[in-house]
Amino acid sequence: MKKYLFIVFLSFIASGAFAQTHKITIYSYFSQNSGIVEYLNYDKLYPDSIKTTVMIDYKKKYQVKSINTLLLRMNLDGWKILATIPDASGINGNVDTSIKYVMGKEILLDDAAMKLYLQNLDNLKK
Repeated sequence: MKKYLFIVFLSFIASGAFAQTHKITIYSYFSQNSGIVEYLNYDKLYPDSIKTTVMIDYKKKYQVKSINTLLLRMNLDGWKILATIPDASGINGNVDTSIKYVMGKEILLDDAAMKLYLQNLDNLKK
């Protein structure tokens, strides 16, 4: 009987270890014309460890020159296309079209990082 109680106790402890991570989705976007990935206010929200692994300058790090290569490279890093936003502008009959890509990626935060994220999020509202 003690053996079974010990196994049940260990399963509760193991399930508690997995419950300490929080999954959140982060977003970025880039324009077809520039190819520069924008991360909005993430430099103010996340700890440095997440900034260095998530906020990558793809043009500098991978010498990405085409949008297709950028999309494939970001996909390898876990980013998914969430939306495309077509845009057109022009003057005197000349029309310039471009597409903006909205990307998303799920990351896991431990309790300390999640607490810091929520504090920084509250500070952005002020």
